[in-house]
Amino acid sequence: MNKILCLLLLLLIVYIYYKYSINEYFDNNLFKWNDAKINNQSKLINTFKNYGCIIIPNILSNDDCDKLLEIISNEERKKNNETGEINSNLHRQDLMLPLSKTKTFIKQIYDKIQKFCNVLVPNAKIVENSSLISYPGCYPQIWHMDTRYRSEKDADLISFGIALDDVSNNMGPLEVFLESNKIYKNRNDLEIKHNIKDDDLNGEYDDGTKYQSASELCKILNLQKVKCKCSKGSLVIWSSKVMHRGGANIEKDRPVYYFSLMGEGDFPYGATYSLKSKDKIEFVKNL
Repeated sequence: MNKILCLLLLLLIVYIYYKYSINEYFDNNLFKWNDAKINNQSKLINTFKNYGCIIIPNILSNDDCDKLLEIISNEERKKNNETGEINSNLHRQDLMLPLSKTKTFIKQIYDKIQKFCNVLVPNAKIVENSSLISYPGCYPQIWHMDTRYRSEKDADLISFGIALDDVSNNMGPLEVFLESNKIYKNRNDLEIKHNIKDDDLNGEYDDGTKYQSASELCKILNLQKVKCKCSKGSLVIWSSKVMHRGGANIEKDRPVYYFSLMGEGDFPYGATYSLKSKDKIEFVKNL
C-alpha cells in the first residue's frame, strides 16, 4: 500500500512540475537558440513546424535595435503616419514603417536563417513591415490566428518580431498556445465536437480577458500556453496558423519591430498587406 501511495505521489509531483514549469522551459531551454545551434537550421525548422513559434536570442545587436527605435520614433511623430488594423487596439498600435529604412535589418536576419526561410516560405515576399507598440494600460488582445486557410494552394505566412527592449511578463509579450498551428484545418469541427460556445466579445476595444472560443478550445485540447518574454535583440518567429495574442501591458512601452514573409501560393484569407502605401512588395532574396 505504501509503495502505491509513493508512486501516486511521485506521479503527482511530475504532473505539477510539468504543468507549472512549461513557461520557464519555453523561455530558457527548448526555444532559445545560441549561435552554435542556429547553424543547425534543420532542427530549427522541425521545432518551428511542431510548435508554431520559436525564439532566437541575439539576432540583432543593441546598436541595431536602437537604430530601429529611432526610425520608429520618427515615424510615430509624423502627423501623416500610417497604421494597420489590429484587434484590441486600445493603447496599442501597428505603426507601418518605410521599407527603405528597414530592409537592411530584414536582410541581416534573412541571411542568418536563410535555409529556414527558403524551406518554410519559399520564394518569399515581404508583405508586412511595421512596429507593433503596446502602451501601459492595454488589454490583452483576443486570441487569434493571423490567417484562415481555405485550400492547399494558399501560401504560408510567417512573422518575425524583434524585441527592441528587454520584454518582461508585465510588458505584454506575445502569448502562444504551443502546437495550435496544427488545428487550423479542423478548428470549426473541433469546436462543434466539444460544444464550444460563442465568444463573449463586443465593441471596438475587445477585452481579451473575456470568454473566447479559441482559447477554450486550446484548453480542452490541453495545449500549453506560454509567454514569449525575451531579451533585447531577440527574434520571435510565429506562424500565422498558431493561436496567439499580445498580452496586457502594465509596465512600460513595449515596441517590437516585425515583418512578415509570404511564400508561394494564393493569398490566405485574413492576411493584409501592411506596408506603407508607397512601398512595393519585394522578394526578400532580392534585398
